[in-house]
Amino acid sequence: MRKSVILILLMAFVLFACQSKKEKSVQTEVESLIEQVEELPKGTTTPKKIFPIESAYVKYINHAAGQEMTREWWFDDYGNKQFEDNYLVIMGEKAGGNALIVDGFRYNWEYDNAEGTKMKYYSAPATDYENVPEKDKKRYGIEKHGYEDVAGKKCLKVTIEKPVKSTVWVWEGIPLKTISNFAGNDVLMEAVEIKTGGVDASLFEIPEDITFVDY
Repeated sequence: MRKSVILILLMAFVLFACQSKKEKSVQTEVESLIEQVEELPKGTTTPKKIFPIESAYVKYINHAAGQEMTREWWFDDYGNKQFEDNYLVIMGEKAGGNALIVDGFRYNWEYDNAEGTKMKYYSAPATDYENVPEKDKKRYGIEKHGYEDVAGKKCLKVTIEKPVKSTVWVWEGIPLKTISNFAGNDVLMEAVEIKTGGVDASLFEIPEDITFVDY
């Protein structure tokens, strides 16, 4: 399981954890999870391609801790360029922020904020769950459970025991549905819309009206 799955898991984790923990504590746990993820098995696709598909748009709905979060995600250049919009709708108003991955950096900023963060970012190829080495299957408790339809796509269903107990439905290296357990609570994120091709190139331009600070 690589970055594509973990981005979803981390967002779900933060949404759940923020309901009951201070921001510093949440950040510490997220950083710890990221460290574990770096040890997970790498994909088998060419390093220049994160996904086998050149470009796509996916809309996810995440349910956790009584909240509903939306994640809209676009990628191009086989995943080397990514843009996402993560938000909650509170009393009819959107609250959230954006993230941009381009040229080896990840940029994050919140709505109506003139300052954001910038950090180096390595996008590993998506895991080929059809061909995970036996040693990695045992190490992370990876098991395949056939195919199921999610958002009109035929997805491979996989269960993972470490670092977070999860069930993931994957199509072309893209997780279209995840059920993860945090502190005894299930967090569900599922794609409700997916389109391939035709992504607006302007989405991957760094905003000129925001100052980014190295993180």
